[in-house]
Amino acid sequence: MNIAKAKTDWALSAHPPGSKQARPLAPLAALGLGLFALGFLVGDEHPSLLALAAVGASMLVSAAVIWGTRRIARRRLDRDICIFRDLYASSATGTALVHDRSGRILWINAAAQSLFDPSLHSYTTDILAGISADPATLATRLHERASADGTASHTVPMDHGDWKLVVRPVGQGHMLWRISDTPHSDPRDELPVDMIDCAQDGRLRYLSPRLRPKTGIAPRHVADLLELPMPESGTLAHFTKRGSGTHHIGLRMPATPDGETIILLPTKTAPPDTGDSFSALQVLPVALGLIDRDGRLIRINDETRRLLRLRKDDTPRFADVLEGLGRPVGEWLADIRAGRVTNPTEVLRAVNPADDLFLQVSLRPYGGDGELLAIMNDATEFKALEAKFTQSQKMQAIGQLAGGVAHDFNNLLTAISGHCDLILLRHDRSDTDYPDLMQIQQNTNRAAALVRQLLAFSRKQTLQFETLDLHDLLADTIHLLNRLVGERVTLSLRHGEDMPLIRSDKRQFEQVLMNLVVNARDAMPLGGEIVIETEHCSLPGGLRRDKATLPPGDYAVIRVRDEGVGMPPATMAKVFDPFFSTKRQGEGTGLGLSTVYGIIKQSGGFIFVDSEEGQGTTFSIYFAAQAAPLVATQKPARPNATPATAERSTILLVEDEAPVRSFAARALQLQGHRVLEADSGEAALELLGDPTLRPDVFVTDVIMPGLDGPGWVAEIRDRFPDTPIVFMSGYAEDSRIAAQARFGKAVFIGKPFSLAQFTAIVHEQLRKVSEAA
Repeated sequence: MNIAKAKTDWALSAHPPGSKQARPLAPLAALGLGLFALGFLVGDEHPSLLALAAVGASMLVSAAVIWGTRRIARRRLDRDICIFRDLYASSATGTALVHDRSGRILWINAAAQSLFDPSLHSYTTDILAGISADPATLATRLHERASADGTASHTVPMDHGDWKLVVRPVGQGHMLWRISDTPHSDPRDELPVDMIDCAQDGRLRYLSPRLRPKTGIAPRHVADLLELPMPESGTLAHFTKRGSGTHHIGLRMPATPDGETIILLPTKTAPPDTGDSFSALQVLPVALGLIDRDGRLIRINDETRRLLRLRKDDTPRFADVLEGLGRPVGEWLADIRAGRVTNPTEVLRAVNPADDLFLQVSLRPYGGDGELLAIMNDATEFKALEAKFTQSQKMQAIGQLAGGVAHDFNNLLTAISGHCDLILLRHDRSDTDYPDLMQIQQNTNRAAALVRQLLAFSRKQTLQFETLDLHDLLADTIHLLNRLVGERVTLSLRHGEDMPLIRSDKRQFEQVLMNLVVNARDAMPLGGEIVIETEHCSLPGGLRRDKATLPPGDYAVIRVRDEGVGMPPATMAKVFDPFFSTKRQGEGTGLGLSTVYGIIKQSGGFIFVDSEEGQGTTFSIYFAAQAAPLVATQKPARPNATPATAERSTILLVEDEAPVRSFAARALQLQGHRVLEADSGEAALELLGDPTLRPDVFVTDVIMPGLDGPGWVAEIRDRFPDTPIVFMSGYAEDSRIAAQARFGKAVFIGKPFSLAQFTAIVHEQLRKVSEAA
């Protein structure tokens, strides 16, 4: 009896089948015998104790029945184990006999013992613990499926291969587990040709099975296998296998930085003396073609015909089936024949296939009649990745351009908006010029919003959250959206009742609506209706959808619905992916909906899409409802009114842009302040050289030629440690953090700003000075 059987017999004697911890029979039998003897001996004197004899007899009978049942089950199990030992003991597949209900391993063969130590795995759950987080559930599921279907399997990918388990019932409440460990195979082993893959130094990395020696030491270098010298890359040549004298016709593929590949064919496929080495390459999994002096493909192998979708007898002109991306193919062929090209490899586009197909084509001289051998590789995926990279580079360039022009453009908008505010102070609503001035102000604000949208799109500006009323927001946006949809599309707006407020960046939310409406318009080329509707939605139990979980609460829902062509499920799954677009090249960047998704998620909201082909598409946006902000009871002061806490103060204004400096100085002077102007950081230091000058507030631009705002403030901060600072800048990229992090009592205002915003932030700093005093 082997070790496995000994362990099984011990397990059966201690734990009979069907129970994980069966009670021993000896105490039961002893107790029954004692009760029977006591009742039999004293029963005459005490008749009431005769019942003990009956109880003891029944316990003895029960113990005997249980012992007999166990013995029968053990003999039956021993018989089954003998059968399975004869069948599977020498099997190369790991095999185990397992009890169905308890999962205890009853017998195991040597192949399974090599996969795991059976002494440490008494139950199947112990074996599965290394491959499953819930081994008991996996084992139960496998047994239930095997009982219902007759077999069940489970595959686990491992580092060295696949670990496959097959379970099937074998009667008597037992399950047969078959465990196989299959190493990963190299797909190149199945090629109909022999292949050699080596590094740049000639060190072998792969050999086809037919080239591997059956005995002895395997070659480590290509020179140990083939007689050198080797031919040029991309040319056909005759190879001789070292030591055997076997001749091969082979192709040395163009080398890559990682190494190179040699494909060999035996001479019985194409004898060396036939002179027709090209025929031997018909079975190669590489597209090859022979081009004559007239540029015609006179010989084509099967892989080339498959790629270019050519019939068997077609011999087209090379320039008719492939077109150059930068210059005509005919000129390229002429340059190669004349020796004017040092690297004869180009990426060409196939003309015939319906789908875009790009081939990387390498040309090599072949024979003495000016013929060229074309080696073609499918480069479609590479070109797709290149196109995506190029598109991302364009987007990055837009972002850099936006950040570069934002400073100057925001300075211009600040000057326009500020001087417009100054003029409005001298005109009331009854003035005939008032509507024109309001048009200037509104369009200036719209231009400022466009700059902010461009900066946010290029991720150079953070979102500025505020509490928004959807009714007012959509009323302001609907005029712009109407101009976007065109004449054949109708835009409708439907408001729900009791709509709550939301919290988001106003300009970015407008960008979200613009992107959704434009996409809806493009989905209806023949016209139709786009509906923007709002709804107050209460979710007391929350909502789970599309891998997202909405917590319980009240939500404001904005839906954008169209009557367009709709989307199939495959498109819906990728609709928010960057660079994914169903539009033709040049019509869309594939960034619109991904930007929408990013803005909504950054605002703490959720967006879902519902669509059906031919029935239209609906985008639903969920924002958590916000409480109404507290309304101030006091009447706000007019922009030109001097606050009671701000007496006549001295303000140092440092700004390199003359129009902005002029507007800011006049705005502060209208408040009754004394303003000292400087056009650079150096000029500001020169003014502060006067020891009698003690400004109450510093107002300075951040980015200036020469000494910037934080730079000149740092030089005099020890003299004015408590003077508040107002930093202003048209740059969005980290301006706030860079300016405020180094100094206390500093605030930031981004350009463009209005007269009211500018005077309010300066007065707030003056108020702090008054409170500190």
